Amino acid sequence: MEQTTGFYARALRVIGQDLAAFFPENLAIELNGDDFVANGLCAKSRMHDQGTSSWISVKKLVDRVSDIIRVPKHEPDLEFVPFTRTYSAHDIDRLDHQKIDHRGDEGGMPDIYSLGERLRTIGKVIDAQNGRAVKIFKDLHQIIFEYQDAEGKARKEELSNTELYQLQQRYAAGRGGSNEPKPSER
Repeated sequence: MEQTTGFYARALRVIGQDLAAFFPENLAIELNGDDFVANGLCAKSRMHDQGTSSWISVKKLVDRVSDIIRVPKHEPDLEFVPFTRTYSAHDIDRLDHQKIDHRGDEGGMPDIYSLGERLRTIGKVIDAQNGRAVKIFKDLHQIIFEYQDAEGKARKEELSNTELYQLQQRYAAGRGGSNEPKPSER
């Protein structure tokens, strides 16, 4: 995989956008050769929302029957299930091109709370070090990421949600120019 400037920021943003519909409880992304492998846990209902059209047809039928026999409603199922997705360079390009038409004004600010923008920020840190991603872990409270810098030295960083937000703000302030903060300015 040929790495270009901003490679990890773009790739991780695209992966985050794709996984956002799952609302993952936790998420781990590892580089396996040239592929990104994402594993995580999401609510079982979210996994079904991402199912095939045949599953949707069955669900609609069950919903109609339930309405007819008036099955009492119960609390939502909060069971979590694992998911795995693999992204090649081709997958990332394809997903990115699908999203291009849906993007807002180029000068507008992205939603920094979205999974795509959170992962993009981590990618910017790795790109700024001319690094290579190893593993990224995100839960509800923090993001931990491991990468190799340009010299091949292993690095590990942990950012709380507050620290990640502050870093995103610094990147956003420098957006459109070459004055993006370096990781050492955190």
